[in-house]
Amino acid sequence: MENYSVKLDPETQLCCTLYMFTDVTNIAEIREKVVSRSLRCCAAKASLMVDALQAVVAANKATLNAERNCLTTKDVYTEILFCLSMSKNISRSLQEFGVSDSDKNIVVIIVHKLGEEQTVSADVLKNVKGERVIVSRMREFADVNLVKRIYKVDEDELCVSDLTDAVVSRIACKDFMLVK
Repeated sequence: MENYSVKLDPETQLCCTLYMFTDVTNIAEIREKVVSRSLRCCAAKASLMVDALQAVVAANKATLNAERNCLTTKDVYTEILFCLSMSKNISRSLQEFGVSDSDKNIVVIIVHKLGEEQTVSADVLKNVKGERVIVSRMREFADVNLVKRIYKVDEDELCVSDLTDAVVSRIACKDFMLVK
């Protein structure tokens, strides 16, 4: 299965690789390992992810914050969850976008240097017990109504833009806007 990897802002000299898993049976274990930093990745609820671009924009913003020593959270992986959220409350952001025991479908986001994808990904791939699916299927697992509510996207906006654009715009502009 082909990996979904993207180069991030040249300032960071980093890449982002995404994996999508369904029917994950060891969510509690994954969350514990992510929190303890023994598993170096971000595990996000697939139900809140409408497109890979959403994750990439949040990862890019988080890595730029890390590069500039401006992290709001403790590390780049919690910063990704914080960047995905519209909340300025760290705990709420992590709870909202991070995986919980009831989740079965997750998006795993890994940040790495160019050429280190295989090494970094191997640990994640062996730890997640679930079916890996191609990232382009992400929208199938999203709860569109929940995404609209969390990002405060109304139907009028969707007449002139699509949901991915609306969500990505909010992530990119979080620091500059007050969400209605």
